[in-house]
Amino acid sequence: IEHNRGHHVRVATPEDPASARYGETFWEFLPRCVIGSVASAWAIEKRRLARQ
Repeated sequence: IEHNRGHHVRVATPEDPASARYGETFWEFLPRCVIGSVASAWAIEKRRLARQ
């Protein structure tokens, strides 16, 4: 869900949790990516279910 409807829409923007920031280390990126991707997927699915 998050990859196609979140990441592909916001790729390389500050709102994309799956794009590393310039100069960001792997260990800074990893928790932000995992937590941000789960939160984004949850929000996308919540909006989808609300439309039904």
